[in-house]
Amino acid sequence: MPRSRVFLKSQIAIIVGLIVISVTVGSPIFAGTAAQSAHRLDGVRIYFAESNKEASPFDRGDTGLSRLGGLLQNLGAQLYSLDWRRDIPADADLVVIAGPWKDLGPDQTARLWAYLSGGGSLLLLVEPLVWGTTVDGAPVLEMNDVLASDKGFFELTWANYGIRARDDIVVTESTAAGGDLLSDFTTTSVDANHAITAGLENELAFFGSRSVEFDASVPTFHTTPLVFSGDNYYGESSYADYLQNHTAEFNVGVDTPRGFQALAVAAEDPTTAARIVLVGDREFATNGAGLQSSPPSSAGFLYPGNVRFLLNAVAWLVGADTSETVELAFPTPGPTATATPMVPAVTGNSG
Repeated sequence: MPRSRVFLKSQIAIIVGLIVISVTVGSPIFAGTAAQSAHRLDGVRIYFAESNKEASPFDRGDTGLSRLGGLLQNLGAQLYSLDWRRDIPADADLVVIAGPWKDLGPDQTARLWAYLSGGGSLLLLVEPLVWGTTVDGAPVLEMNDVLASDKGFFELTWANYGIRARDDIVVTESTAAGGDLLSDFTTTSVDANHAITAGLENELAFFGSRSVEFDASVPTFHTTPLVFSGDNYYGESSYADYLQNHTAEFNVGVDTPRGFQALAVAAEDPTTAARIVLVGDREFATNGAGLQSSPPSSAGFLYPGNVRFLLNAVAWLVGADTSETVELAFPTPGPTATATPMVPAVTGNSG
């Protein structure tokens, strides 16, 4: 889908290297009233996939994306539901797939790849866990095998863009007695050179994230890791088993080695102008987690960094005009009983 694009030009001084400030488990930042500049999105047409149990911008519940949808509409964007029975519309400026719990079918993968090959843009959030049922009918969390790293859509993105989500969940051991695995955390570890993360000052909250593998050496594509965990995190491939028996250990050759785990990555094809942002956590953007506020339905976001990251990501993906901005004010959130990411992640992934 060839179309014109206004490329972002950074107006900030270049900061060399990866900025690693801190990573804390269960420690949010309560910013005072603060304003941020957001790019106008007038006339931008955004299509949200919903047929594979993705989070929806039209869902006002905790598992929905209505707060993100409302912010995008206030900036001028037009939101639509994606109809997979047809090719992705030629007027689509962006496709959003927010944490599917069912895998993309071959026809959906083919339509999505054709859209990207024509210069489209994609915001893709994945999810490491999904709710299943035991033989007795009781609800149980299982490792999500949707969008597996070695087949389907990620087989294509790995070969062409050098990005894919691993089949794991990013964790670290608790320092408390028992050494529970912690998968909910906040981080300020970002690469501030990219337009999406430039100027981010607040922590980013994750509620159970797959790690994102990237290969920045692919010569024809520009791939940039954006957000990282701390260096004491690893990718646990059997987290659902841990939730059942509360025992786990790092398995060499199976689990992702300990170190800074990429949680969000951006990729661009300079030839077609196609762009992808891949985030390892669906709940990074949902009403009841990353975009929760206090009081409810207010602009007192507990994690304003998540809001800014998502708005910056959409602006970069659609090539928003950097001269058209508006100031958004985020007041200090009020008292709340759920001010921090929940630990362990079983509650953070209940939706």
